[in-house]
Amino acid sequence: MAHPNKLQNARVLVFGGTSGIGFATASLCLSQGSYVTISGSNQGRIDNTVKRLHDAYPSIPKDRVSGYVVDLLDTPSLESNLKSLFETITSNGANKIDHIAFTAGDSLAIPKIQEVTAESSMQLGKVRLVAPIIIAKLLSTGTYMASSPSSSFTITGGVNTKKPLPGWAMGSAWGSMAEGLMRGLAVDLKPIRVNLVEPGAIQTPLLQGFIDRTGPGVLDMFKKGTLTGEVGQPEDTAEAYAWFMKDRFATGTVAQTNGGSLLT
Repeated sequence: MAHPNKLQNARVLVFGGTSGIGFATASLCLSQGSYVTISGSNQGRIDNTVKRLHDAYPSIPKDRVSGYVVDLLDTPSLESNLKSLFETITSNGANKIDHIAFTAGDSLAIPKIQEVTAESSMQLGKVRLVAPIIIAKLLSTGTYMASSPSSSFTITGGVNTKKPLPGWAMGSAWGSMAEGLMRGLAVDLKPIRVNLVEPGAIQTPLLQGFIDRTGPGVLDMFKKGTLTGEVGQPEDTAEAYAWFMKDRFATGTVAQTNGGSLLT
């Protein structure tokens, strides 16, 4: 029998889908016949991204891709805003989401331990930790995602959790929390599968902003810190998210995509 296309007609929601890894994941899913919804914090970028995807796949019906604004930094309204998004894209639960890829992240402004304050230490977790927790709460109701091994929720960590750069203690701490959260959610949301992708240095606008602030030498440092001699590309990293969507036996697992940087 022919191998099934497990993403055909799947309903996929990508947080942080307007650029970088999120955009690549959305594009991959769309290429496999999924219905794709992207979420971001800026309506203009969402509209532009939807157009880019339509242009990339002109033969695919336009209703296969859509986009909505949710500001994940708006903590007081986060739960109500996410619930409103889920109500809209599932038609009040009638068309449940099959997979969520959470790739959202704010600026890589990691405070050094000598400069950290109580407020700045908590700021790092608003998008990368608090938002996935509230998403999981909404999924636990069973209203927006079927309670099945065919359903998946994938969050994102980073290689600095296991091999932190100097001055990245806070980033390492929050990344470790994301991995712990993933394992706990895999238990609490079962049989929905919950996993984590742990990228290394990937050529994204987020990484480019960090390079622009710190100098071009940082890019060479990242390249020399891998066995492949290069930084990763979003379209390659997107394959890790696709794996977790398609493999109904993968849960509580970390997918590392870092060019072998843990071995250098």
